Amino acid sequence: MARSDDSVEDGGVAEEAAHWFARLQGEAATGDDWLAFERWLQSSPTHARAYEQLESLWVDLDYASVAKELGGRPLLAARRRAAGPQPGLGRPAVGRAATRRRVWIGASAAVAAGLAVSVGLGLQPATVTPQIYQTAPGQTRDITLADGTHIRLNAASKITVRLERQARRVEMADAEAVFDVAHDAKRPFLIAVGDRQVRVVGTEFNLRHRADLVDLTVRRGTVEVRPADDLNAAPTRVTVGQELTHTQGQPAQLLKVSDPAAAFAWTGGQLIYRDQPLSEVAADLTRRFGVPVRLADARVGALRFSGVLVTDSEPDVLRRLEAFAPVRVERTSDEIILHRR
Repeated sequence: MARSDDSVEDGGVAEEAAHWFARLQGEAATGDDWLAFERWLQSSPTHARAYEQLESLWVDLDYASVAKELGGRPLLAARRRAAGPQPGLGRPAVGRAATRRRVWIGASAAVAAGLAVSVGLGLQPATVTPQIYQTAPGQTRDITLADGTHIRLNAASKITVRLERQARRVEMADAEAVFDVAHDAKRPFLIAVGDRQVRVVGTEFNLRHRADLVDLTVRRGTVEVRPADDLNAAPTRVTVGQELTHTQGQPAQLLKVSDPAAAFAWTGGQLIYRDQPLSEVAADLTRRFGVPVRLADARVGALRFSGVLVTDSEPDVLRRLEAFAPVRVERTSDEIILHRR
């Protein structure tokens, strides 16, 4: 299969990429197939480029027209529905399920061939379908993007993702998330958050956007931050063990040394505070448990709090908060009220 003198533009390598794409989607793909694919992929930079373009188009395109043959569902969803028992993990697939798998494999081969033509001609889809990910209060979510990037989305959060050919783009609404970005020097990962743009290639960081406050803490690699309205400005670089905070609408931002463990603690069921207003604690608990936590008055919200809250259960967290802070908790039928003790 390897042909080192082919270019993506002449279509030959694109056809080979389409062959591998369709072959590896099938349930019959073996470990030897994957090893052979890796050898083909590594035998020429052109091969890797063609396959990446094919995968990018597959992600970007709307599958609706092809999916009509499978009952109007996206192909990947149809594959999951048709999967049934896997070879070697139970009884062999027979009858209708096996037929549906053959239909999907045939359809994916047809789509791959069509995409190969698009790659060979240098075409791109007119638009990239955005993917919206969100969580309700009290809910977290793990997301893996098609490029291999992993995202852990905190409670009451919403992001929009577009995987384009030249860049991977995220719009971050009111949200908090840990990003573990797959390295791709040719396709930067760009996050629009408030009035800032965060630019990364491959790194891990926690990014929080609540109200007008943007807070970024880096655990691995380096992240660049620029004003969204001046992308030619010199970036502020945030590296391992540093935290950047910025209030939307203000020209300045603060960069300081910080322990990433505190920013990432929510992923392990903890909330860590260091001399922060109780109003921020109340907002976090509202998102964490989905029950409004209200302050009896502004003086309560201004109280400063330092401590670690293990968020295993709502009653336990409230009991610990009463023990650590000068507050009294009142629980009504539909909300929690914090009074100064």
